Amino acid sequence: KLTPWRVAAESGMMFADTLWIWRHPKSSIEKVSIEHLDQVIELSKNGKGLIVLASHFGGFEIVPRIFAEHTRATVMYRPARKKWVNELMLKSRKHSEIDFVEANISGVRQIKRALVKGEVVGLLADQVPSVGDGVWAKFFNQYAYTTSFPIKLARQANVAILFVGAERLGLGGGWLIKSRLMTETFPDCLVDACTEMNQSFEKMILSKPHQYMWSYNRYKRPVGAELPPTE
Repeated sequence: KLTPWRVAAESGMMFADTLWIWRHPKSSIEKVSIEHLDQVIELSKNGKGLIVLASHFGGFEIVPRIFAEHTRATVMYRPARKKWVNELMLKSRKHSEIDFVEANISGVRQIKRALVKGEVVGLLADQVPSVGDGVWAKFFNQYAYTTSFPIKLARQANVAILFVGAERLGLGGGWLIKSRLMTETFPDCLVDACTEMNQSFEKMILSKPHQYMWSYNRYKRPVGAELPPTE
């Protein structure tokens, strides 16, 4: 049962996951099991480019490292508001085969260049975007200001899209990497496309709803954004 106490406890475990992954990068990889491993390796190494879409679910920090085992990866992130937190995050995430780029114009260019080179790019697609970079789309039947960048990137790059989640296997048990390769194209309507993207995350989250970072406010309205629909 999903209770506030359970969610709070799992949030603590997610924080512990993150610290463990940062401090024990090699040991963390050894604790990972991967469904559809052959597909993950093939998509990573075929040189055609790959967009990996993840959410704040389970041990999400391990996801880029999985792909970096097979190819170079570029991951977009949103800097923390506090400078020292951001510096700690970047230092802890440092990896010889992963480039972390900020969610700005420069970062967008680097993401696109990586795809042209046939590399893997990773996006936390449930992050609240800046005004103008998102649309209101349903997420668990409530309107959430949803980033449209993955949709626009997919249309421009025309590469494979893989939805990925790192399910926690109990305290100290490691993680199970689950993935779903998108076989269809996103709808032409941007709102419909973002809604479909959210639905893909919903399916993954519903398998272990307590492992999602519910404290991350997906439903907040960015300053200057239009009001969500009133239906």
